[in-house]
Amino acid sequence: MNSKRIFLIPVFKLSFLFLMFFLSIYLLVNLQACESKQRVIKIGNQSVLSGEYKSFGENQLVSIELAASKLSPVRIGGFDYEIQIITKDDEGNPEKAFLIAQEMIDEGVAGVIGSTFDGTTKASIPVYDEYNIPVISPSAQDPEISGIGNNFFRMLMNNEQKVENIAEFIKNEINPQKIILINNQEEYSIGLVDYLKQVLSDNGIETLQPMSIKINEEDAGIIAENLLIEGPDTIFYCASYNEVATLISRVREIGLESKFITETLGMDDNIFVLSNAQYLEGLIAVIPEPPSLADYSQDPKAVSFWYDFNNYLNRMDDTDISIDGPGPYAPYSYDSVFVIIEAMKKANSILPQDYIDELRTISYDGIAGHIEFDSIGDRINPLSTVFVVKDGAWVRY
Repeated sequence: MNSKRIFLIPVFKLSFLFLMFFLSIYLLVNLQACESKQRVIKIGNQSVLSGEYKSFGENQLVSIELAASKLSPVRIGGFDYEIQIITKDDEGNPEKAFLIAQEMIDEGVAGVIGSTFDGTTKASIPVYDEYNIPVISPSAQDPEISGIGNNFFRMLMNNEQKVENIAEFIKNEINPQKIILINNQEEYSIGLVDYLKQVLSDNGIETLQPMSIKINEEDAGIIAENLLIEGPDTIFYCASYNEVATLISRVREIGLESKFITETLGMDDNIFVLSNAQYLEGLIAVIPEPPSLADYSQDPKAVSFWYDFNNYLNRMDDTDISIDGPGPYAPYSYDSVFVIIEAMKKANSILPQDYIDELRTISYDGIAGHIEFDSIGDRINPLSTVFVVKDGAWVRY
């Protein structure tokens, strides 16, 4: 039979049309599947997710996944991409962190958020730097990290910036004539006080000989007597709130009216249980958090984030998650995803070598305030928040 005549048979024509229709559907579905499979942005989430400090990693995980759910799909360079979070536990161990970084490279991540600690972050950066993959830290605070590679960005202020903000407040708001700095003999406190002395000196404020004390009820009175002899008008004490409460009580009992300033460790509502509210009146705490995130914030972005975080956490299937709400570094983790995607949009590319320059010049308003980075990846002009005790409560200064 002639082939032309076959096509003229109605049954064959109908069958042929059905075949072509289903073939077209099949090809369309499979082509779309191929395209969507290719259009994925992989963002690495490297953190500690086991052991004593796993809550830090869990906060980071929930925040990053929440951000990805808000942003996906995202349109970059004319294409829609799903954001895929690649999560790996470095156990808070620098050696494991080095290996995890190599695994992330093999996974093809376009950027990495993490790691949780200074040591694990330091160990990871060189691996990512070799491939020009940006690393954004929501929690590491050691200033030395910034000089390790050309691919590091920090979402919160480093420890030096924290002290510089304290010094700026003391100079501009207090202008002391006679100030003494006290540490509690712990490494963190010693380092902070030593650097504060240097920064104040650079700003023309000389301090009395710093004191290094491990305070307890027995010798608090002796220390208070020594302070009375020195006669400072301002005392900066880097110590826990219970230590601050003990010293300030003894100082006030002997009649020394020096202004007291502390920082994060010294600010806690439990301090009012340990000391007479009258003694605590006027106590100042300079906290390394922007006003939008600090205690008692009513910032709409922050309130919305906390609400969304808790809702997302309650919907998660992972029963191993132990946290019941956002921790202090959660907003920085959340903002990190938005900053990466914003840089990709500006570069019209998801490739690290294309968008890393846009990341260096990013200008973004997030939950953690206005975000810009300097030449070594640190935040430009990160803000602190100042609190003061007034009528038996902490209030904004």
